[in-house]
This record gives sequence, C-alpha cells and structure tokens, in this order.
Amino acid sequence: MKVMLADFHKFIGYSGGIENVFAKMASALSERGYDVIAVFADEKTEGEPFFAVPKSVKLLNLYHLPGEKAVKPSGLTKALREVIRPFSRAAARDQNYRLLYQAKAQLSRLLEKEKPDVIVSFREPTGRLLLDGVGTKIPVISMLHNDPDEIFRGSPAEERKALEKSAAIQVLLPSFISKAKKYLHYDHFIAIPNAVNAPHVTADHLAKKDKYTITCVGRLTGRTKRQHLLIEAFAKLAQGHPDWQVQLWGDTYDKPYVASLKSKIKKYGLEKQVFLCGTTKDMDAVWKETDIFAFPSHHEGFGLALVEAMCCGIPAVGYRSCPAVNEIIVSGENGILCEDGVDPLSQALGRLMDDRMLRRTYGEAARSMAEKYHAEKVWEQWEGLLRRSLGIRYSKGGVS
Repeated sequence: MKVMLADFHKFIGYSGGIENVFAKMASALSERGYDVIAVFADEKTEGEPFFAVPKSVKLLNLYHLPGEKAVKPSGLTKALREVIRPFSRAAARDQNYRLLYQAKAQLSRLLEKEKPDVIVSFREPTGRLLLDGVGTKIPVISMLHNDPDEIFRGSPAEERKALEKSAAIQVLLPSFISKAKKYLHYDHFIAIPNAVNAPHVTADHLAKKDKYTITCVGRLTGRTKRQHLLIEAFAKLAQGHPDWQVQLWGDTYDKPYVASLKSKIKKYGLEKQVFLCGTTKDMDAVWKETDIFAFPSHHEGFGLALVEAMCCGIPAVGYRSCPAVNEIIVSGENGILCEDGVDPLSQALGRLMDDRMLRRTYGEAARSMAEKYHAEKVWEQWEGLLRRSLGIRYSKGGVS
C-alpha cells in the first residue's frame, strides 16, 4: 500500500507535537513495509527537520517540488490575514487557506504522479485543499490533533464541509467524538491516541538528590501552555524548597511571551531555580532528572510529553478544566488535577514535593496506565484503519 502523509505546513526546524507525530508515523509505517510519501509545505529550502524522517520515506516539500515552479505565498495575503485575525478567526483561516491554495496545481500533479492508495491529512486546511480544492477521490483520513472545540469554534464553514468528505476522521480521545459531531454532519469517526515511544528511563522517587526537578515540556506560549502560571505557583514554594527547581523545555519562537517569562523569573528572584531550557532531542536525559511533571495548559489535544513522563513513572499535575489532560491524569491515582488558578496549582505541586512516597505511588500507577499508549498498540490500530479505508466509497455527509 502506498500511503501519503500530508501536512501542508512548515516542517523544517519545527519541534511541535504535530511535526513529531508526522515524523513518527512516517517512520513507523515505513518500518512496517508501507511505501510512504511525506509531504509538507515550507517556504524554506535549507535546514533539516527537527524530527528525523528515515531515508526510506520520500520526503517532499509541496512549495519546492522537483521539476515544478516554486510556490511563493503572497505577502499581501499574509499581511491581510494579520489585519483580519483580531476581528475574525474564521476569516483569518480563510486567508491561510488562500495562501495554501496557491499550490493547488502542484498538488494535483503530485497526486497524479505518485498515485497514493490513501492519504492521511494532518491539519484541517490540508484536508480542505485535498478534498475541496483538488477534489481528490483518493480516500483521505483526516486527523484532528486538538480538542474539537478549539479546532472548529470560529472555523470557516467551507473547511468543515470539506472534512465531511473524509473517508474517516481520527480523534485522539473517545470523548472528542461527541464534541466533533457538534460541528460536523458526519458519522465515521474513530478514536486512536498518539503513539508514544516509551523512554528508557524509570524514575526513582526514593533516591536522595541535591536537586529535585519539576519539568514542563511544550512550546512557550501564553494562550495554550501557560508556563507563567507554573512560575507563579512555584514562586509561592521556592523559598521553603531551596532544593527544588523548575525546567521549562520548549520552542521559544514567541519572543514577547518568553520575555514576560524572564521578567517573572527576575521579579520573584528565581534565577537560580527556574530555567528556560529551549529544545532538545535527548528527552531521556530530561526525564532522568524529572521528579514531577507540571502541565498548566488551557487546552490540549493529547499531550505527548505528559504521557512520555507517565511512561517513566513520573506523577503529573494539571488543571481539571483542561481537555485531554483531565482524561489522561486520573486525580488521586497517577497524579493530581487541580482547580484553575495559581494557588490550587501551587498546593498540588507542594503536596507532591513534600511526599516522596506519594510521588512513587502515583508514578507507578502512571507507568501502568500509560501502557495503552505504547507505540506498537497504536500503530496496529492505524494499520487496521488504513486497510479499511481502501474499501470505503464516498457518500453525501460521510462514507458508506
């Protein structure tokens, strides 16, 4: 079977969760004997992907295809998008789609040349271009990488209608199916979690250390990940816990937010206890130092880093209101879910910081509960979906 993975988005040097899944799926399917084409869309022509893609995968940049005229997204359209964004999320996303639509001809010729049996679309604009812009009849499995409320609230109607032509729509958690149905007139959903390659690390919560570490992993951004809440929560604990530190790992592209985090660190005098660590490809080294995983996100689609930490036997703290996190963390069993705000987060962290036996108990449960997300089990589910997709024919409002 020839499978095309399509994520018409920047990929070179990007270290986000979707890019991680894109590379992992390409590698996993190739290892299982599939003929894999992985297509992204990046104006860059130089540099390497942050997440490695094996040479057995044909990796192509839609904007710079061999033998094709390079696609240069309109600067005017980009500028208009930024003007519109504060007033209408849907209109801004339409502008994004117009930028992508400039590669329609290149995509049509690529599909004709490669003739994939099935396509896996990683983002909604990608699916829109495939199913509406190009109008492909190749089965397209559309992935939803976030909470459907976050994806579709304020999304363009044309985008939703296009996705309704999908051969199947994959969500990350069973609870997301009912959410997606609020926005899509569609029935062929399937819940498959992200695949997690379990790190080769097991936390030892009874070991005595000079420094104990609270870790948070995710791009530094105020709207989603909200690392500022962790800094403020730790500030209430730092003086009484001089042997504890916080490490914030993640991409620092949001320069104003990074500056605000540095300002908070300085304000609370935490320069020797809170660190902005950037990105790394050696996550095993990070997990080896970690005693508690803190995840103060507003919303998540899954939380790869959260489950990786759990695989290592690391207990986690998150907000009860955060989708996905509030299903993966079972409060009182493998971690703690707290109410919104700085004080509840601080209290939850303090409880684990002061009780190494509780950290071990929750950590052991976390490692056991995370087994269902192990890569081998997840890729088996994907293989079943890919095989079934070949027998699917399109019908109005979904598939039959």
